[in-house]
Amino acid sequence: MNRFLIPAALSAAAFAAPAAVLAQSASPSVSIEATTDLRERGLSWSDGKAAMSLDATLPLSQSVTVDVSAATLRDSARHGGADLGLDVTPEIALLSSGGWTLSAGAAGHVFVGGAGLSYGEATSRLSYALGPAQLALGASFAPSQKAIGGSNLYLEANAAMSLPGTAFTLYGGGGYSSGSTRDGLQAAERVRRLRPDGSYWDYYLGVERQMDRLALGLRYTGTSVSDDTAPGRYLDRDTGSRISAYLRFTP
Repeated sequence: MNRFLIPAALSAAAFAAPAAVLAQSASPSVSIEATTDLRERGLSWSDGKAAMSLDATLPLSQSVTVDVSAATLRDSARHGGADLGLDVTPEIALLSSGGWTLSAGAAGHVFVGGAGLSYGEATSRLSYALGPAQLALGASFAPSQKAIGGSNLYLEANAAMSLPGTAFTLYGGGGYSSGSTRDGLQAAERVRRLRPDGSYWDYYLGVERQMDRLALGLRYTGTSVSDDTAPGRYLDRDTGSRISAYLRFTP
């Protein structure tokens, strides 16, 4: 769920951190993260509260990996009071040459305790690495589903740079969410899970310090979602600007 961009050497977690790791490890990896607010596409997924997440990456071949993630959601209204969120994300590298990597995959989002609210997305990503700098463009499309009240398209751009001679990395990016809405009152309520007041922009900027197996980070996130958005069954007020801190451990 965490999809912020951090270089592979920093082993970003898959729940409220970077949009994706651009280079995949040749061996399985796991990381545990504690954050003051679990955010996805600028929206809180933990009801604005502290959360824990775990991410494991399993390379099946040089081009195929499977990422499995779990995070505490703190009875988030956005996901029907779910206690736990699970992600399963297989991905295949279609092309890798000259620093460029093109990949495609799928993401299944399962919400334990949120009946009927799980959904899936198709994903694609084009990334480029040059020295300490990494860039990525991505698209995620969720076909029309009852769980999210319609379809959802997310377009994103991300960048990260390790500062030479230091243990610090700067990263940032943004995205745009849009989509369709099904007919009916329930659909009108559920579509606000991912788009609280219609199509919107999100953006983030972060800094991370690596300390052997620990990483400490600070991240600012914001959105174009109006502060005057009307409340709803699947909506909370944690959609605006927020500075959050996180600590990640990689065994």
